Amino acid sequence: MSAPKPTLRIGIDVGGTFTDVVAEDTSSGQVETFKVRSTPRAPADAVLSGLAMVLEAFGVPGAAVSFFGHGTTIVTNMAIERVGARIALVTTTGFRDVLALGRQARPHVYDYRVTRPEPLAPRSRRLEVRERIGPDGAVIAPLSRDDLDRAVEALLAAQVDAVAVCFLHAYANPCHEQQAAERIAEALPGVFVCASHAVAGEHREFERFATTALNAFVAPRAGRYFAELSKGIKQQGVGAQLYTVTSSGALMDAASVCAVPVRTSLSGPAAGVSGIARILGDVPPDNLVTFDVGGTSTDIAVLEAGAVRVTQHREVAGHPILAPTADIEVIGAGGGSIASVDAGGALQVGPQSAGAEPGPAAYGHGGTLATLTDAAVVLGRIGGDVPLGGRVVLDPQAAREAVERHVAQPLSMTLEEAAAGIMEVAVANISRTIRSAVTARGADAADFALVGYGGMGPLLAADVAEALGMARVIIPASPGTLCARALLVSDIAREDAHTSPRLLDEAGLDAVRREEANLREEGAEWLTGEGIVAQAQQCAVRLDARYRGQGFELSIPLLSEDTLACVHRRFHQTHAREQGFQLGEREIEAVTVRVRSFASPAVGPPVPSPGMDGHEPGTRRVSAGGQGVTVPVIPRACVAPTLPGPAIIEEATATTFVPEGWQARVLDQGTLTLERSP
Repeated sequence: MSAPKPTLRIGIDVGGTFTDVVAEDTSSGQVETFKVRSTPRAPADAVLSGLAMVLEAFGVPGAAVSFFGHGTTIVTNMAIERVGARIALVTTTGFRDVLALGRQARPHVYDYRVTRPEPLAPRSRRLEVRERIGPDGAVIAPLSRDDLDRAVEALLAAQVDAVAVCFLHAYANPCHEQQAAERIAEALPGVFVCASHAVAGEHREFERFATTALNAFVAPRAGRYFAELSKGIKQQGVGAQLYTVTSSGALMDAASVCAVPVRTSLSGPAAGVSGIARILGDVPPDNLVTFDVGGTSTDIAVLEAGAVRVTQHREVAGHPILAPTADIEVIGAGGGSIASVDAGGALQVGPQSAGAEPGPAAYGHGGTLATLTDAAVVLGRIGGDVPLGGRVVLDPQAAREAVERHVAQPLSMTLEEAAAGIMEVAVANISRTIRSAVTARGADAADFALVGYGGMGPLLAADVAEALGMARVIIPASPGTLCARALLVSDIAREDAHTSPRLLDEAGLDAVRREEANLREEGAEWLTGEGIVAQAQQCAVRLDARYRGQGFELSIPLLSEDTLACVHRRFHQTHAREQGFQLGEREIEAVTVRVRSFASPAVGPPVPSPGMDGHEPGTRRVSAGGQGVTVPVIPRACVAPTLPGPAIIEEATATTFVPEGWQARVLDQGTLTLERSP
C-alpha cells in the first residue's frame, strides 16, 4: 500500500516577541494558526515547537508536510547586535579602505554624535592583492599569485571565521575573484568564503564591498542556524525542502540562502507586503499602505496597484545592502515598545522593546516596564479574559502597576491619562512615518486605504487612519499571523542582475537582450533544480537606466515586445513621475539588467478561522476620549454585516478597535473593513 500524498503546508514567521505559525491541509481545507513565544537565544527552538504543535493538531506524522516555509530575523539581529563572525576582506591593491571611507553623506545631517558603524573587517584584516579588471571586463593587470599566497598566510595567522573577496569591477568579469576565492577556500578549510560577484554582482564599490562583508559576517552563524533547523525538522519526520523568504518576498531553499544570507535581512515583513494582494482576494488592489505592528517594531509599506516597490539599496544597522529588498520602513513601535519619561520630562515610546523575554508586564513573565500592550490593557482595549494567541493569559494588575510607576507618577497623570498618552505617542510615531513614505512618492495619504495587521495593527488602525485623514481601513483575516500565512502564497524565486553601462541605442538594446537571455537561462536552470517544471516557470525583467551624466538610475519594466522607442518613452515617463522632470533630448544609458525567475504557488491563500470558539458577545468598560464607556465586545466570527463603533472585535491573534464615528463591515471572504460612518 502506497504512502498517502503529503498535503500539509506550513508557514512559520519568527518575530521579536512571538513566532507565528499557519498550517493548511490542502486535501481537507483545514487551517490552524498558533502563536509561540520566540526564543531569541535559540531561534530554531520556537520554530520546532511550532512544527510539533502543528503535527499534533492535525494528528499526522512529519511525512505529511509537503511545504515548509519560514521567515527569520537572525541576520537583522546579528547586524544590529554586531554579533557575528571574525572576518577578513581581500581586495585590490589601493582599495582596502573602501569600507571605512564609505560615502560622503553623514548618517544624520545635524547631529555629529551619530556616526557610521566601524567596518566589520578592521584595517589589520583588510588585505591587498595586485590585480585589476577594467569596467568593461578587460584584464588590465593579472592576479598576483605571490600577493595571494601572502594574503593566505595572513588569513591563517589571523584565525578568521570568514573571508570576503572584493575586487574592483568584479561584476564585469569575476575571473580574478573566482581564482582568489578558490585558493583561499582550499587553504582554509572550514572557513566561509564569499566573493562579491556572487553576493552583489553590481557596480558601486562601497555598497558591493559592504554587502559582501556583511554576508561574510553573518554567514557562519546563519549557516549553523539553518543546519540546526533542518536537522530538527527532519527529526520530526519532515522530508519537505526548507524554504526561507528573502528580503524581496521570494522563497529560496536553505542551501541557496546559506550562501547569501544577507538577502534575508528583511525576511518576515517582506513576505507580508508581497503577499497581501493575494491574501486580500475580495479587496480591489487599489493604492494601499500596510502597517504591520508586531511585538518590537512596525513595518510600513506603500503599495501602488497592489504591488510593493522593490529597491536595490537598503541599510541594516548602518550597513548598506545591495540586494533586492521590499521597500519597507521599519520603526521601533510595537506591542512591546517601552514607554518612559526622558530627562526633559517628555513621554516617549520605543524604540527599546521588552521583546519576548521578559515581554510586557501584562504577560506575567517577569516584565516590569510599561509597554504599549500594557497601555492597551489599562484602557480596556485588550481584555484579560481572552488569552493572546490562545495561550498568553494577561495580568491586568501588573499592566496597571507598570504604567502607574513608570509613566503616570513621573508625569503627575491619572492612570488612564498616562495609558492614553502612550497610545497617542505610538500612533503619532506611526502616522508620521506613513505620511513621510507616501509624500516621498508624490501622493496624499488620504487617497490610500490602510491595511492593519500584526498583533497590534488592528488595534491602532482606525486611530492611525484618523490622524492621516484616511477614510478606509482593511483588516485581513487572522491579522496576527498574516506574514506566516503569506509564506504559503509566496513565489519561489531568484533575482539575478548584470551591470554593463552602455548607451541605450539599437546596439545597446541588443546587448541588453543578450544579457537578459543569459540571466533567464541561469534562472531557469535554478528553478529546474528546485523541481519546477518549465511550464510553471516565469520571468520578470527590469532595466536600470539613467540620463547620461547622472550618478544614479531608475528601474523600469522591460517587456519582450518593447522596441527602443517604447523603452525610451517608459524611462522618460518614470523619470517625470518620480523626479518631477524629464530631459527628452538627453541620451539614456542602460546600466543594469535584472531578471526575476519565479514560480507562483498553485494553491490560493488559506482562510483561517478567527478562533475563540465558545466565546459569546459581551461588553467591556473602555477609556476613550478621557471618559469611560461600555462598549460591545464581539468575537470576529459573530460580527454582523455592519457593526457601528465604538466596539471591540476579538479573535485569537488580534483585537480590532472600532472608534466612535466608524463602522465595521464584513466582506465575502471574511476581510473586515472600517469606514467612517455616514
